[in-house]
Amino acid sequence: MCFRVIPSRSLLKMLVGMAVAGAAAHAWGATPPKPLPPFAEIQKAVLRHFRLLPDYKSGDLISRSEVQRLFAGLEKIGWVPADHQSILKQVPTDESFLAKELRTQTGREFMRQVAAFPDAYDRLSRLPYGKETVRDLIDGADGYKMVEYMTTTPGGENMGKQLSNAPKGRNFNKETGRIYTAKALLERLKTSYDSAAKDGTAKKGDGASRKRSGPATTVKTKPS
Repeated sequence: MCFRVIPSRSLLKMLVGMAVAGAAAHAWGATPPKPLPPFAEIQKAVLRHFRLLPDYKSGDLISRSEVQRLFAGLEKIGWVPADHQSILKQVPTDESFLAKELRTQTGREFMRQVAAFPDAYDRLSRLPYGKETVRDLIDGADGYKMVEYMTTTPGGENMGKQLSNAPKGRNFNKETGRIYTAKALLERLKTSYDSAAKDGTAKKGDGASRKRSGPATTVKTKPS
């Protein structure tokens, strides 16, 4: 049996030709990536999701299970943030103290009295002896006024600095970094969306899929 020795240059040309042909065949049969849905569509889906929840009002505290169901809905329109697990960890769990307390009848009334105050949920989360104090504020006739004082006045800011020195009041005047409202969630989703648009990638469900970016959109929401 005889073997023909292929010159090195001929072999190199043959391999290059095979690689080019293979790449062309793959590109010919590949499904072109779909663009990201406009962020306005995502924003609409988010607001609609929460609006349809029983007894929900703008500014209410949201919970992790609600956001999990939202992501399932966003997947159907073509986008779920690649960092959705990280986002979920920032949302209070359904079993967290604050979520449970603010979903009682009196808790909801209190929540809607304080929702408009800046960083109200952050302050409630950082209160020294939080459970007892939050319950006292909820049950008190004018408990919301204390939250208003803490979040909107110079005296409240000074009180926060003093509370920061308490064993359980560290960084009282600072945000917790958690996502408490639909408005805050939308702002966080916009950050992930802009990153996906810049990279030309998106994550759909648990499987990553490459997608081209859509146009950038500014988040516009009602005050929460």
